Amino acid sequence: MIGGSLETHRDVTRERIFDALARLMDERGYDAVSLADVAAAAGLARTAIYNYVPDKETLLVAYASRETDRYLAQLREALAQVDDPVGQLQTYLRHQVAYFARHHLPPGPALRHLLPQEAFARVLDHVAAVDAVLLDILGRGVADRYMASDDVATTASMINACIGRGSALAADGADLDVVVARTEGFVLRALDVRLLSDGSARRIPRRR
Repeated sequence: MIGGSLETHRDVTRERIFDALARLMDERGYDAVSLADVAAAAGLARTAIYNYVPDKETLLVAYASRETDRYLAQLREALAQVDDPVGQLQTYLRHQVAYFARHHLPPGPALRHLLPQEAFARVLDHVAAVDAVLLDILGRGVADRYMASDDVATTASMINACIGRGSALAADGADLDVVVARTEGFVLRALDVRLLSDGSARRIPRRR
């Protein structure tokens, strides 16, 4: 028994299972990984993994939940260090591109075809928690006239597409700092963000 108690043993084993899933998805992609593969990579007997998850879809949802909780905590801590919405958007973009360049959860459209509807909906709940952070930043940026957008929800979707493309380029070997800078520059221009020479943002003039 690991850690001296059943609860600690289960927690440590669950982390080993999650780590094994992450490695295998990185190497092969989600569709090519079986629950038996995950058990072997985690150092478990083939049937022992069923003490933790009943199937691969449930494992993916649990893994996505853990990763999202960890990522959100890190993201919110970073955002708390920045006061203005433009600075927060820049922080958000950097964290998102860097994170998805290193992690290889299947993208939403792929998951739609891999998972049953209920499991897919549970994964989307976790994605929505991250999206809510971006929507809040954009909403405040538009309200305070640091950003221009006629439809914040659509704008957020387009920003996420830019993040996805940028992180894919970085994952394929492009320089992460260059990708982040170009993604950030493109998004800020699209939102009509106006930066001063010191890097701070100035408000957009009111429309007449």
